[in-house]
Amino acid sequence: MSAIPEVSRVVNADDNGPSVPPSGTNNIMALRASCPQFRILVIGKANAGKTTILHKVCNATPETKPIVYDQNGKKLRGGFFQKTSALFQKPTLQRGEHNIEHQITFPGSQFIFHDSRGFEAGAVGEMEIVREFIRKRSDHEQLKDKVHAIWYCVPMDDSRPLSDPELGFFKEGTWGVPVIAIFTKFDAQINITFGKLLEDGKTDQEAFQGASQYANKIFQEQYLSRLKAVPYQPKEWICLQDMDKPENNCSELIERTAAAIDDDGLRRLFISVQAKDLKLNIKQAIG
Repeated sequence: MSAIPEVSRVVNADDNGPSVPPSGTNNIMALRASCPQFRILVIGKANAGKTTILHKVCNATPETKPIVYDQNGKKLRGGFFQKTSALFQKPTLQRGEHNIEHQITFPGSQFIFHDSRGFEAGAVGEMEIVREFIRKRSDHEQLKDKVHAIWYCVPMDDSRPLSDPELGFFKEGTWGVPVIAIFTKFDAQINITFGKLLEDGKTDQEAFQGASQYANKIFQEQYLSRLKAVPYQPKEWICLQDMDKPENNCSELIERTAAAIDDDGLRRLFISVQAKDLKLNIKQAIG
């Protein structure tokens, strides 16, 4: 089986991002042979719900331990990873131990994740680390070494969701890598609006029925409007709630991610590694 030709080098932050040559887009087996895993950079503060998302997407139980490799492909021991990744670290651990180069996956998964701890006031260094990481990965010749998508997680239970430092990421391009903004823990916003409706004299039933719509209205006006005003908007966005429920498998996030990928071959790669989402595979096949 012949390998797909190498992709051309990405040279600037406004380019079209990782792509697959047209000659290989109809041959998913050849594509998987040259790029067997889909690589995602996950950005977000600690406790942003990133761990839950990864477990859901990889069809792993909450007890399943990740498999972690360093930038050279050497497997790291679980205890070492607990100290070096913002995905699984405790708030008391030193933030300087985190390493964005570590490659995270789960048993049976064809995803590779890189973790950034997000951006807070005064943390200019992390922004530089993330941008340099994306740039360097974009410079790789082979598709398998590039970042294929970015999941940008914004926890809605934060006291200041979508802060100015978080919005700062969207002031510059990402070398064509598609960004999907994920507003996690949207339940918190619904709980807040439920309380406001009660304060306005609504009954429990009226507040319960109207809280979700009210929360969405506030989200559109106060948060999404700010995101749409940035120079480099995310390709897609999604609000996630009820992530504690076993039946929630992040299928909508998978669909939004697929929609954000412009290159047909790369989209097919993403669909192929997400084999458990049969509904999406059907949509892709007939689309």
